[in-house]
Formats: sequence, structure tokens, C-alpha cells
Amino acid sequence: MLRYFPIEEYQDRWSRTLAIMEKQGFETAVVFGRGGGTTDNCGDILYLTNHYSVSGGTDSLIWSARSFSGVILRKGHEPELHIDEPEPRVDLLSLDNVHCDNHPFLSIAKALREKGISGPVAFCGSQFVPMKYYRQLEENTPDIEWVVCDDLVRRARAIKSSRELDCYRIAGENATEAMTVLMHELIAGRSEREAAGEAARIIVGRGGRIQAIGANHGATMDYDYRFPLTGSSADSPAMGDMVRGTVHAAFWQGYYLDPGRTAVRGTADREQTRLMEATVNIVQRLSDMMRPGARLLDVAAEGDRLTAEFGGEVSSIMKNFPFFGHGIGLSFEQPRISTVMSLPSDVVRENMVFGVEAFLSSAGIGSAFVEDIIIIGKDKNELLTKSPYFY
Repeated sequence: MLRYFPIEEYQDRWSRTLAIMEKQGFETAVVFGRGGGTTDNCGDILYLTNHYSVSGGTDSLIWSARSFSGVILRKGHEPELHIDEPEPRVDLLSLDNVHCDNHPFLSIAKALREKGISGPVAFCGSQFVPMKYYRQLEENTPDIEWVVCDDLVRRARAIKSSRELDCYRIAGENATEAMTVLMHELIAGRSEREAAGEAARIIVGRGGRIQAIGANHGATMDYDYRFPLTGSSADSPAMGDMVRGTVHAAFWQGYYLDPGRTAVRGTADREQTRLMEATVNIVQRLSDMMRPGARLLDVAAEGDRLTAEFGGEVSSIMKNFPFFGHGIGLSFEQPRISTVMSLPSDVVRENMVFGVEAFLSSAGIGSAFVEDIIIIGKDKNELLTKSPYFY
């Protein structure tokens, strides 16, 4: 048996999701996911069924919507999974009600018609389902009013179970080692891609799936990656260069972490040290504020205050990511920690997991980035990413 979680874990997830549906007035929902090599949109399906689609690719004469799958959730019924693969993996899946079809959206539409479902049905996945496939669904379910409800399962996913938190602790150990190795290799003068290769060895060897291992140094530090296509370049940092490493991966059973660190190859000068210390201090201060009941707008306001107190410039990275962190689980999740992206109702809750991060930039010096991943505990928070802040 390769399935990690027991069936009772999934049954609890179904019950909590159905309860959210009922509060929102839905008797039926269809939840979509996408695998095929990506980790950013597979989470809802993985959470409910433990299914991950392997294949991807463009449509052909015999299939459409490769990499997509969907779950029909109905009050009083076991979930029904529709996949694009010829046979289900019964040793992995959390349910027996599985339908295999080369055209998963058409398969779901047919099932809904046969069940006589009409009226409002929640549609989860609008941010990544292409219009082409949505039209397949819509045209073949004329009696259904599709209502976008992308956060339906995410709301259930936001609070982690004790088993999920144990997964995260294993993932945190793996992420810590990979992050530490990446930074040691960079400050030793290895090329970015050689350093990334050593980190990748750890991630894959410990059961993870990589989304990106990012690196940068020197004159391009204001940008996310030195070479965006792969995340790491063939260049090596020179003595005195600031270097940055980030590791984005589903480290264990799909649970995602994206820690980051900044260092200097050689001995940091006074201004480089000031920049890195200020970045670490912001992350630690905000992490301390992330206690149950705290409003994310208040946490973000403190981040803005500390950033202004440091001074410096607004880097390209800061423009792209105007926040101090985010919820995290089977990928990036809401809510964000931001004065422009958080809502007044966004509060920290026990057993959530957050990435807490900060970017600072100083003209002529460089930029610094630090991100930690924490579990929100009842009495205190638990730090999962324990790589050194200074090297």
C-alpha cells in the first residue's frame, strides 16, 4: 500500500468540505485539478483523492484535457473521481468510485446529466481550467448554472490535521538540508546550476518533487533568477558577491515549502551585513506576530514600517511580490500577508502553515531575501526551515 494517509483522513476531509458547501448553499460541487508535471494546481484533487495525473500534452484525435481530473462532490454521496488515465491506481487512491476517460470534462458532464443534476453547482478551478474545456462542460450540462467557487476546498485545506503537520515536519527537515547545501555550494564558488544540482539531489532523494531551485548573485540580484528558464545559470559568484538561493518544491507527500536565504561569497562588508541583518529581523519580527487571532493586515503594516525604517530602494522582486508571506500547503495558498492583498477578515489560525518572507534592496549594495516556513501553534509557533541565516 503506497497511500500515505489512512482512509479516515480523507473521509474527514470530505466531511469538512461538504460542510463548507452546505454553508454556501451548494448540494453539488465539481473540483478540478491539474498535474502533468506541475505542482501549483494539483492540490485540491490530491487532498481529496490522492490522485495526481501523470501525463500532459496538447489535445489530439483521441484525447483532450490531458493532465486534468475532477471530483464530483454531492451531499449524501461518496465523492466520484474522473481521471484522464486508462486505469485507476487502487493502491494510491482514497476512493473506489473512479471513472477513466480520454476526455475527463466530457466524462464529468455525462455523469452530471445521468444523475439529473440541475441548478447551481459550484465550480472549483476557474483560475487554471482553459476556456476550451470549460465550454465542453458548459455546453454538455445545459440544466446546470455553474458558480465559480475556487476557495471551496482551499478553506478546508487551510487548517492542517495532525497527520498533515507531521508531514510538514518531515518536509521541513528535507527543505532545511536542501537549502543549506544550496547556500554552501554558492558561497564556495560553484556555478549556480552546480549548486542547484546538489540541492536537487537531496530533494529528489528524499521523496520530493521540484518546482524550481532559484539562484542569483552579483549585478542581477534585483531580479528573481539570474536565468529565468531554469532558475539557475552557468555563472559562478565572485568573491564579495551577494548570493541568493530559493528552493520551491513539494518536499514530502506533496506538501510544499519555498524557503530562501541570502549570503555573501567571502566576507560581508558592513553595508552587506546591515542589509542581510535587517531582512532577517523583519522575518523574525513578523513570525513572532503570527499568532492565532492576529490580523494579517496588522502584521503586514509592521512589515511595511520596518521596510520604510530600513530605507533603500524598491527592487523588481518587491514590485512582483508586494507581500510578506502567504499561506502554504499543497502549493501556495491564500491568504497573503500584505497591506494591499489581505482582507480585514484574514486572520491567523492555529494549525495553519505560513511562509513569512522579506525583500530589501540597497543601491550599490544589492538585495536580500529571506523566507521561513512556520506552523502556527497554540502556545508557540514551530519553525520548519532551520537553515542558517548567516554563512
